[in-house]
Amino acid sequence: MPRTTPLRSLLAVSLATGLALAAAPALATGATGLYLGGGVGQMHGDNDFDDEADMVKLTAGYNFGWLPFLDLGAELGYINGDTLNGEVDGRSGTLEVSAVEAMGVAGLSFGPLGFYAKAGMADWDGERRGRGLTRDYSGTDPVYGLGARFELLDLTGRLEVERLDTDEIGDIDMFTAGVVYTF
Repeated sequence: MPRTTPLRSLLAVSLATGLALAAAPALATGATGLYLGGGVGQMHGDNDFDDEADMVKLTAGYNFGWLPFLDLGAELGYINGDTLNGEVDGRSGTLEVSAVEAMGVAGLSFGPLGFYAKAGMADWDGERRGRGLTRDYSGTDPVYGLGARFELLDLTGRLEVERLDTDEIGDIDMFTAGVVYTF
């Protein structure tokens, strides 16, 4: 059995530690580049339309991997919700909401796991229908949210909550589970 000298062991441990520290920043950041994705979830209305409806979301963005542990990016999203039911002035009605979002994204990355916040503006349209209630709404209002992600190869699973902060139709809260692919 060969005898290991303390100097040789110290050199091996130092080399392994140096390689691990050098590789940590590469593992710490999320995937850099263009990404596309989609998700499904629920939309919850406010005020007269305090109801829940299914929704679909499409996403495109770019993540800049400039700093270790810090993800910065920009994201565009399209949201299309099903019908929210409600009551306006004693009359039953429905509300359908769709939106296009433009947001900045900032997050912390811990290898494949990450947490992020995002904020921006949404250009939205709402269609209210019902006897004597028919009216179309639209506007550009703030949208913001929080999320968590788990990355596996080029696919990233995401869970997020967002709020579209409108005055005309009330706040719209959205909960989405989705997947994005980074190119």
